[in-house]
Amino acid sequence: MVDALLALLATLGALAATGLLIQRAQKDRLLYLIAWSFTQVGLTLALLCMAVGFMAGFNGALFRVMELGAALIGPVWLALGMIELIARYVQVRFAAWLFAISYTVVAIVILILDPLKGSLSKSLPKPSATYDALPLLLIDGAHVVAVISLAACTGVTAWLASKQDQEAAELLIPVALVALAGVLMVSGTRGFLPAPLAVIAVGAAAGLVWYGAMRTIPVYDEDEGYDDYAGQGGYADEPATGYEEQAYAGKAEPVPAPTPSPEPRRGELRFPEPAAEELRFPSGNPAGPTAVDGLGAAGAPAGAPPVGGELANACGQITVYTLLDGREEAFDRLAADLVKAALATEPDTVIFACHEVVGGPTQRIFYQLFRDEAAFAAHRGQAHLRRFLAESRTHVLATNVIELRLGAAKVPLPAPDFPGR
Repeated sequence: MVDALLALLATLGALAATGLLIQRAQKDRLLYLIAWSFTQVGLTLALLCMAVGFMAGFNGALFRVMELGAALIGPVWLALGMIELIARYVQVRFAAWLFAISYTVVAIVILILDPLKGSLSKSLPKPSATYDALPLLLIDGAHVVAVISLAACTGVTAWLASKQDQEAAELLIPVALVALAGVLMVSGTRGFLPAPLAVIAVGAAAGLVWYGAMRTIPVYDEDEGYDDYAGQGGYADEPATGYEEQAYAGKAEPVPAPTPSPEPRRGELRFPEPAAEELRFPSGNPAGPTAVDGLGAAGAPAGAPPVGGELANACGQITVYTLLDGREEAFDRLAADLVKAALATEPDTVIFACHEVVGGPTQRIFYQLFRDEAAFAAHRGQAHLRRFLAESRTHVLATNVIELRLGAAKVPLPAPDFPGR
C-alpha cells in the first residue's frame, strides 16, 4: 500500500509538471520542448500504471504502457530534445529526429505485439523476467543511446562553457539537470531497484526534466502572452514577405524616449550605442570617400561633378529578427561581434549595421549593403557569419529576409562617435 501511495503522489506531481511543460511548449513552439513533452507524458503514464498496478495488480496492458512510457519513449525523446537544444548543425538535429521517430515506431510495434512470459502480481515487474530477447534488446538500445547522447551533450556544453561561450555557460546547469533526469529514468526502469526507489527515481526524473526545461527559456508572466506579436510575423499562419508586412506601426502605444526629445514613433530605427573605440566605417572602407551616382565625393562642395559609378552594382539585404523575450542582450553581443568582423575583414562592405526598433524591444533589423554581387557572395561564405547564424539560433523566434539592389541613394560618410540615434 505504501508503494501505491508513493506512486500516486509521484503521478500527481508528474502530471502537474507535464501540464506546465506542454503549456510552455505551445507558447514557445521550440522543438526541444516538444520532445521533452513526449518524455513527460511517457513518465506520467508509467507512474500512473505503477500506482494502479500496486493497488489492483499488474497485467499485460499496464506493464506494456509502463515500459513504453518510461523505458522507451522517455529516454529516447529526452536525448532527442537535448540534441535539438545543444547541436549547432542542422544535419545533426535532423539525424536525431529521424532516428528517434523511426526507432520509437519500430520499438512500439514490437513491444506491443511480442508475447509476455511469466506471471504478474502486485509486485513491480522486472523487464528481464517478463519480456523476451528482442524487446529487451530494443529497450537496452534505447537506454544506451540515451545515456551516451546525454553524456556527450553535457560534456560538449561544459567544454564550450570553459571556452567562454556565453550561451553554453547559460545552458550548463539545465543540461546537467536533464542529463541527471535521464540517468534516474534509466535506473528506475531497469528492474534493479526496489519498487519504492524505482518510483522515486522515475518521479524525480519527471521533476528534473520540467525544472531543467524551465531553466533553458525565459520566464514570462502568464498575462504577457505572445498575442501582441501575431501581426509581426512571429506567430502568423503565413510568414511575412516584406518589411511593410511586419506591421510595426500601431500595434502598441508609443514608448517615450529616455531623453527629453519628442516621443519616438513605433517602427523608428536606432543604432545600438557604439563602443568608444569603434568607428562606424573602418579606415580604408571605400564607402567613405566615394559617392553614389549623382552625389559628390567626400568634402566636395555642393554642385561639384559626381564621382559616379562606383556603387552602380551595389546590392544587399535587410534581415528582420524577432527575438525571444529575454534573449536581447545575448543576441546583441553576437550581433556586435559580427558587425566588427564584417567591417574589419570585408573591404567591399559599404554598410553593415544592426538596428534596434524603438518600441519593439524584441525586434532587430540588420541592414547590409555590399559593393557588388561578388562581395555579397563572399560575405555569405565568411566563417564569422556562419558562427553568428549557428550561435544566434536559440535566441530567434522568427526571421524575415528582404533582398535589395541599390537605387537612388546617398551613402553616409564616416561619422564621429556621439550619443543619439
